[in-house]
Amino acid sequence: MECWEKKPRNLGGSLPVPNVQDLAARPDHLTPTLLRRYLRPHHLSLPADDHHAMAMIPVVDFARLIDHHEEAAKLRHACEEWGFFQVINHGIADETVEEMKRDVMAFFNLPLADKAAFAQQPEWIEGYGQAFVTSEDQTLDWSDLYFLTTQPPSYRDLRFWPPETSSTFRRSMDRYSLETQRVATELLRAMARNLGLRDADKMTRLAAAQSMRMNYYPPCPAKERDRVLGVSPHSDAVGLTLLLQVSPVKGLQIRRGDDWIPVDPIPGALVANVGDVVEMVTNGRYKSIEHRVVVDAAQERVSVAAFHNATFGSTYGPLEEMVGGGEARYRSISVEDYVRLVVSSKLQGKNILDAVKIITTT
Repeated sequence: MECWEKKPRNLGGSLPVPNVQDLAARPDHLTPTLLRRYLRPHHLSLPADDHHAMAMIPVVDFARLIDHHEEAAKLRHACEEWGFFQVINHGIADETVEEMKRDVMAFFNLPLADKAAFAQQPEWIEGYGQAFVTSEDQTLDWSDLYFLTTQPPSYRDLRFWPPETSSTFRRSMDRYSLETQRVATELLRAMARNLGLRDADKMTRLAAAQSMRMNYYPPCPAKERDRVLGVSPHSDAVGLTLLLQVSPVKGLQIRRGDDWIPVDPIPGALVANVGDVVEMVTNGRYKSIEHRVVVDAAQERVSVAAFHNATFGSTYGPLEEMVGGGEARYRSISVEDYVRLVVSSKLQGKNILDAVKIITTT
């Protein structure tokens, strides 16, 4: 299997949109015409089901995964039934996490003109801006993002990284990136054991590449805030996501049947979720789950999502062991073609996975 040392160019970008942090700071600029771009129909803004106990979301003790069968069983249950779980005792030093939080907050607190120096370019979503905006009439998310490719180091485009002379950001990101990649690799290794795979590399390769999406959700001053979302309902089009809650404000909700369940992050934990690629590779045995982010009327929310994938030059598709004597549910696709598909699509449910499904007729 070939691994490209550099990521390809011109994988696709996103249309430019207003800076939401700036809009929230100057609500008089939020005209009715502009606000309409963020408002969703009432039937698409279903309220969360607060009657569900937040503790129902599985919790996996990372430190016990290797030697304790009951912990591995918890991981299997989380991947098969929930697609989401919280990871405690992951071994990332508090200092590493706090440095990452501090530097992400410092970036978003820069003046808009300073952040604009790292603005996205038309050919890719790396940098500061937004993603998955494919048309001028699309409903927009109430958020800004800062997206970086972090692993392997040869994939990094340092034009979009704050210089070392003016910030500790590069050092903090490098440390945090390596640690989250370690955790993701070991979680995928444990999944491989649970699946009965003799070659764990078939799963751990899905953490060979990594990117970070840093999210800023400003408070929303609009009266129609219940019709505004920070991120549209979607499943992650990656292998495995590890989410760090930077600010204490909650907002993440996961879809469970017809309900939206709020996620209350455990202090010090990472929120993990199965991505579309793992669902594809396991031929549907492990499920990616739709999730969304709601916004607060008065407080900002900040988070960091570490996305893990295979490197360019690889292929995604159902493993033979997972298909067995049955039929493959998804077609195989190269990583670069898959990335182009993802970037050219808007966030809408499980539309990326639907695009690679094999439709059988009887």
